Amino acid sequence: MRDNGPEAVRWRSRHQALMGDVSQFMKLLKQRFSVWFNRNHNRFGALLAERFKSVLVEGKGEAFKTMAAYIDLNFVRAGLVEDPKDYRFCGYAEAVVGHKLARDGLNRVVRGLDAYRELLFGTGTRQKINKSSLSSDDLRRVLNQKRRLPLASVLRCRIRHFSDGVVLGSKAFVQAQLSHHRQISKRRKNSNPQGLPSFAEWGDLTTLRGFRRQSFG
Repeated sequence: MRDNGPEAVRWRSRHQALMGDVSQFMKLLKQRFSVWFNRNHNRFGALLAERFKSVLVEGKGEAFKTMAAYIDLNFVRAGLVEDPKDYRFCGYAEAVVGHKLARDGLNRVVRGLDAYRELLFGTGTRQKINKSSLSSDDLRRVLNQKRRLPLASVLRCRIRHFSDGVVLGSKAFVQAQLSHHRQISKRRKNSNPQGLPSFAEWGDLTTLRGFRRQSFG
């Protein structure tokens, strides 16, 4: 039986509001998990070192498909698998085995599995895939030589613009978000969309935040 008392109503309202704000929801989730873990493992103090991060991504074009590939390659980047289709909790893996919802989502990104696999590996499904990762030294060498690498190789590296860039999208999209923020905050900070590092072909991708220190690794 559903509880409709005042306390229950306030609790549901609070949590519905939190679900509408991902940052607040993740903060609550991490706090609750930390309390549970510490209680069950006889420990105290902080459990999760880094705060939750989010990036506003343009829902179409280069930003949409590049971020999708970057997320599906998280498990490759972490050394858990060599191919994201082999990781259980991966949307691409769900699409490969024929899950309709996953395939529909993938088709919003690119047209079909072959096209998406080419985005992930720089090659089609019937060709040998390149599973090697690049080191930070490799990327610095490419930058110094002013050369460019295939996007599929670069996406196997940690790119801070995808986690700390605040906004990711075309120049027009990032500029629109910046203008909206200025209207709300009433600040006239002299900021402009920032291009991504020149070691790959990013298309029209830009972010809101540039990085003076190392932005990849």
